[in-house]
Amino acid sequence: MDTRERTEVLENPDVSIVVVNYNVRRLMLDCLWSIYHREDRGMSIETIVVDNGSSDDSVTAIETHYPQVILIKNSENKGFPAANNQAFRIAKGKYIMMLNPDTQLIGNALALMKKCLDKNPDVALVGPKMLSPNRTVQFSIFHFPKVLDIAAEMMYMNFLIRKKYYLKSGFDSPIEVDSVSGAAMMFRSELLGRIGALNEYLFWIEDVDFCYRIRKSGMKILYLPEAKVLHHIGKSAEKNYDVAIHNQITNKVRFYKVHHGKLATAAVVLLSFLNAISKLALLA
Repeated sequence: MDTRERTEVLENPDVSIVVVNYNVRRLMLDCLWSIYHREDRGMSIETIVVDNGSSDDSVTAIETHYPQVILIKNSENKGFPAANNQAFRIAKGKYIMMLNPDTQLIGNALALMKKCLDKNPDVALVGPKMLSPNRTVQFSIFHFPKVLDIAAEMMYMNFLIRKKYYLKSGFDSPIEVDSVSGAAMMFRSELLGRIGALNEYLFWIEDVDFCYRIRKSGMKILYLPEAKVLHHIGKSAEKNYDVAIHNQITNKVRFYKVHHGKLATAAVVLLSFLNAISKLALLA
């Protein structure tokens, strides 16, 4: 099938799919292929790709193979939340689907997520089951971070933070959750007017913050395992590893500063400092 097939430009598409790309050309093209060759062709979509100043010929490749994509070309890397917000401002869909460029839609995942939101007006956001390339299930649903969880994670004692994750035994049934991975999530576009867009100062934890504000406003978030998305986890972060590590540490502090008290924030600051020292010692 011709990858350059065009879709009709609609004033009010069912779903706006938003993808932020940074130097992952091959994965980005695979992601777009999965969008335009998905099984559920009975809905109208628009696809918005924001390129964050890639130097790997991503822009030319997208324009050549997928001219139907709405392409925003940034001259520099504006960061993941800021780039998504650029797309949100022009998205016309009733629903917005955030996708990482290292993901691929499987089967009729898009239709299943849309149908779930159609039938459940009290659900603001839905997340799919995330699968690794070998089809093992990824942890993609989380409880909101607590100080003890952060301490255990920073000390590489993940066996102590089971409560951070939902157990895999529950990964086969729809369940209401605190937070889902920002690598793949669909939400009502009207939500942006109610709780605001992604927090651009919380890079690498913006998805948790977004979900936290949803739950705080009294709305539900649902994990929908019938919908499946393939995820080459961490491939985008590999392109900017130093920044990734920095943001993973500092933005947990910022999250606590935004949503919790001074004592909890001070504890996270101390833990972050200790974690940074330990990383530097390992790299020395």
